[in-house]
Amino acid sequence: MEKLGLPAAVVCTEPFASSARAMATAQGMPDYPFILLPHPIAATEIQTLQKWADNVTDQVVRLLIDQGTT
Repeated sequence: MEKLGLPAAVVCTEPFASSARAMATAQGMPDYPFILLPHPIAATEIQTLQKWADNVTDQVVRLLIDQGTT
């Protein structure tokens, strides 16, 4: 999306952080920022997921703004 000029915010769970870094590096963006959430998602209660989402909302907005200005 970034290469198309569209701001994006990548969110993944902690066990996939190394994969996210590897993919960013493979795409020529080794310092590409992303947001980590605890794991797992599928087996987590909705209230906890909502809390996690609330906790990262500001980070997502910041990434979208930063990516939109670079």
